[in-house]
Amino acid sequence: MSKFNFGSHRILTTALLFLVPIIAIISINSRSVAAPNSISQRTTIPGLTSPVSAPSPTPIPTTTPIPTPIESPLPIPVPLPRNPLPGGTKPTTSTPTPIPTPTTTPIPIPSTLPQKPTNHTNRALTPGERDRIVAYLRSRNLSPSAPVSALADTRFILHDTSVIMAPSTLDRERRLGRGPLGLGVNAFLPRENTAVLARPNFYEPRRPTTTEFEKASNILAKPERERLLRQVWRSTNPNAQRQALDAALANLGLSAGEIASEQKEASGKLAAASGRIYTTATWSVESICTRFNSGDRSVANPSQEASLSGACAPLSNYFNIRNTRVKSSVAAEIVQVGARSARGNQNTCSASNPNIATLPNPPYSDNQYGYTLAFYLRSALAAGKFPQVTTHFVLDTFDTEGHCDPRCFNVNKLYKAIANTMGHAQGSSYGITPSYGTRSGTNNIWWDNRICHGSAP
Repeated sequence: MSKFNFGSHRILTTALLFLVPIIAIISINSRSVAAPNSISQRTTIPGLTSPVSAPSPTPIPTTTPIPTPIESPLPIPVPLPRNPLPGGTKPTTSTPTPIPTPTTTPIPIPSTLPQKPTNHTNRALTPGERDRIVAYLRSRNLSPSAPVSALADTRFILHDTSVIMAPSTLDRERRLGRGPLGLGVNAFLPRENTAVLARPNFYEPRRPTTTEFEKASNILAKPERERLLRQVWRSTNPNAQRQALDAALANLGLSAGEIASEQKEASGKLAAASGRIYTTATWSVESICTRFNSGDRSVANPSQEASLSGACAPLSNYFNIRNTRVKSSVAAEIVQVGARSARGNQNTCSASNPNIATLPNPPYSDNQYGYTLAFYLRSALAAGKFPQVTTHFVLDTFDTEGHCDPRCFNVNKLYKAIANTMGHAQGSSYGITPSYGTRSGTNNIWWDNRICHGSAP
């Protein structure tokens, strides 16, 4: 979470320019342990390795149906409100025109719609609302996302990057937005430039997680989860391991080199005694457990069926919940400054940290609010309902290390823009009831009056 300064020497400049995208990715993944009553910023992302040329392996499809996860329909931790309301474009260095609030003649709203302020979360779109959103996206030169099958609940997750991402880094994310590659973010929203659709297909089921909530860490904590993942791998014979690695990456549009690189990293992580385990490795173990649970005992090493069964039993429910959360969420990263220096305290969630870079005033531009509105409506059209606007701050409340993004974001302003665009009553909301402050578990929008340049909305 830092800015990068470059010297004038040509060799050093060339080297640093090559490293900028890598440094930005490392910065966005960094996390500091926070002091009591404070939390530290960042998303959880997969590791990436350099592509290694190799022939593309034959995919081994997984055909066993996934059982229904054991979880309540809306497993979203939302603190009690303090102020409740009533009831892909390639980045460019030029400055595009910010998205304004539409001034066209409103499309008539059916009389059956609520004409009083209401929370529209997960309410199905009417035909008129669908038409209105399509017209709005067309006016913004945005194509709709492919529609998805019915989802019990949907989320539109707001993040901030806590590091300035160069156009080249954002373009790299756009190119990497397939399968387990990249950060797993659907869209990046720069302060001035055109937004980047890294993963245009919203509610994508096969992508890296962007929150601990999506990772289902409150269902199975990281230390126990990684122990069980490695136990499955050790209990599986080499042939089944290779088939699982193939199944994990089948039909995701990866090149032969990308597949080889991901598989090498995944098998190495699973065979190691410790260390973080990323997306491809997790999917590979899921494929093994799916086969074993369907009755295929050939995947186990001799005399290790009991060990494989003991590890797959708790993992199977975990996999189902994780998959359900990922495919019902859309992640939007709003580009925002992070720390002043990489050498100082990196905790951008502590208002007393002098190393926090000064946020712009106002913290987010009209361009960023405009794109947030557009992508929210795009996600609503894809799901056929209004998803819950939520934040990384509130979703990962259970995480001891915690997250606070997006800092200083005016959710009331976003709700007003949605209501204006849809012709809904003023005071309507579309997700969490904003509670501004810095206390995890009490507030759901991180806001410090000094850092955010004024009082909360």
